Amino acid sequence: MKKTATWILVCVLVLASGGLLEGKVGENTKIYTVFISGGVQHLESKVLKPTTNEELLHKLRSECDAIDFVVGSSDQRIEHIQENFDGVLTFGGMSNYAIALTGLPTIVVYNFPEFLHIPHALFLSKGKILTACLDRANTCSASISSRMFVDLVEKIKLIQVLKKMKESRILLVTDSVVADYFAGHRRDLHYVSEGDIRLKKDYEEIFFDIVEKSLGTKVTKIGIEEVSSNEQIQNIWLDENEREAEEIAKMWIAEAKGMKDTIESEVVKSAKMYLAMEILMEKYNATAIATHIRSLVKNPRREDRVWPSLGNSELQKRGIVGCCQAHTNVVLTHMLAQYAFGRPSMMGDYIVEPFSDVIIVMHCGAPWNPYGDDRRAPYIIRDHAERGISGHSKPGVGACSQVLFPVNEPVTIWRIDVLRKEILVHTGTTVSGYSLYKDFAYLMCRSKLVAKVNAKKVQSHAYQDNWGVHKTVTFGDHRERVKDLATLMGYEVIEEDK
Repeated sequence: MKKTATWILVCVLVLASGGLLEGKVGENTKIYTVFISGGVQHLESKVLKPTTNEELLHKLRSECDAIDFVVGSSDQRIEHIQENFDGVLTFGGMSNYAIALTGLPTIVVYNFPEFLHIPHALFLSKGKILTACLDRANTCSASISSRMFVDLVEKIKLIQVLKKMKESRILLVTDSVVADYFAGHRRDLHYVSEGDIRLKKDYEEIFFDIVEKSLGTKVTKIGIEEVSSNEQIQNIWLDENEREAEEIAKMWIAEAKGMKDTIESEVVKSAKMYLAMEILMEKYNATAIATHIRSLVKNPRREDRVWPSLGNSELQKRGIVGCCQAHTNVVLTHMLAQYAFGRPSMMGDYIVEPFSDVIIVMHCGAPWNPYGDDRRAPYIIRDHAERGISGHSKPGVGACSQVLFPVNEPVTIWRIDVLRKEILVHTGTTVSGYSLYKDFAYLMCRSKLVAKVNAKKVQSHAYQDNWGVHKTVTFGDHRERVKDLATLMGYEVIEEDK
């Protein structure tokens, strides 16, 4: 009976998530498409059959859902393209470069083999322009020709990712200053250069404006006043309205590998926080949420403290970005990963241990579905490391998950920086921290992802006042696509392990 009830609840949550996301979907991504040349030149072969423009368009449309390829000419008015399209796609060599310099995310495709009339070096220096190559003569091996086409499709879909970013809204729930940088925590700005916006009183407003101008993403910030005055949330918090939260808590406990150092009532409180997050996202029309409050009521008792960790993991199961703390750059990185790779990410403080050649990313919680599909990483429900009271398994210790990550998995460790227009990235392979360190489960945060990396190189880039103390970890080696994203965004890439 318990399993049946849990399964029914899962179905309800899935249906609910579909409804939440459905309302956020905008129009198709519109890409202005120009065939400057028709493909190969001087083809005398009686064997090869070049791919026509029509055949190529049909193939692209079949592979790119929710993307409209609108065919036009290279002499179209640039302002018209800028106002009506999300990106530009061109095929073939060009003598007039204006069509590639609209400032929109652009992909310029070289038709192989034809004369190389594409200024790759110029476009690389300009930013927001990627180049690709297609075997239009069908002269390459099937595998090479297929790789070229897949590469183009993946690059086109990155324009779709940036369109989704423009449609997205982040809700930050915190009473603190948005602290994307370590200096934001310390309020010590001695090592910040003169003119840095963090020296200004209206830093947050300036920062949110930069986010919107850079990525189109809107940011809304609220605090405990808005949360504690919300009647729906306060009804959920009351003991007599616990039924829904109890069912969610039972589901989490049933799906966990075990529970240790906490009690069921703390898991129920976490479920209430999750329900509150859903209410707030709906109220503020948010597509992502970052929560850095530790209660749902004003002037909480110690036993009223609650954390969003389990709720974030539940949102991630549904393909929604839920993130602890109000680190906007990290939330934006999670959104890019979810939209581009279909995978949730782990946010965490990171440390470098050069003698074992590893980086450790740690937080009290992480995705239970790191592959973005039905596969699950086992987890143990634990008390929260920052609970602030001594002892375990008592009211006020909180609840979070200790995720047990698989080993030998490629991971991408990265984050964007909107102020600097930079993306930091390196890659590694997961290893077991429990085999490297004694009593690892009780060191620092509960979830700890350990990856083998070029640790000394990564360490040489560490500068918390500039780039903060948190990273994003996404399963899979996405380095090249991250670099492509950076190009289309007009950002610089810093490969920390090189």
